[in-house]
Amino acid sequence: MAPWWLCLLLFAGLSKTSLQEDLEGYSFVFSHKGYVTLEMEQPHDLLQNITICLCSFSDSPSKQALFSYATKDQDKEILIYKVHGLDGFWWYTVYIGGVPQRFRVPDAYQDWQRICIKWASESGVLTFEFNGRKLARKVVRQGYFIRPHALVQLGRAHHEDIFFQGEIQQVYMWNYTVNDFSSYNPSMIGWNHLSYETQGNVVLDSFYWPSGTC
Repeated sequence: MAPWWLCLLLFAGLSKTSLQEDLEGYSFVFSHKGYVTLEMEQPHDLLQNITICLCSFSDSPSKQALFSYATKDQDKEILIYKVHGLDGFWWYTVYIGGVPQRFRVPDAYQDWQRICIKWASESGVLTFEFNGRKLARKVVRQGYFIRPHALVQLGRAHHEDIFFQGEIQQVYMWNYTVNDFSSYNPSMIGWNHLSYETQGNVVLDSFYWPSGTC
């Protein structure tokens, strides 16, 4: 397997001819070991604050990777997993700088799940929102800075055999904390102007039922 930085360079070469697309009304549909590599505006400075929002839909109880932001020094610079536990709850694990925090959310097994994570370096406070509901905040990596120049992927955990099966849409990332994501212009990743490369068993398709968005 090629090192992450070579993958990033290869994708950067491809992205020169890629177009930014408005994906409103569409989802990425993932099957066996499919994933998506995102092109983003790479920051030159260390990140002190982040906000990431996305929507997912899956009927698989297995451990699944949603969002991966891997750097040369840290595969789990930012990483979001989810798994449906035997206790009947969804459990989300969020890594910041390689350190995990877990969040238990109410069961929404056959429905869209919209999550947002917000993290601030100065305080280390990590906020997790599930379908508009804020869960108990946690502290992780206080004083740490997120490294730039990352390989960003949906549906795959970098250097791990953990993928996603289902649908992902409405992916956004900011390099600051956001209260109402609909009123901000994304500075790094935005669903309405996304450049991407699909790999393996994943396709972009319109959602096909009236409530097929989150």
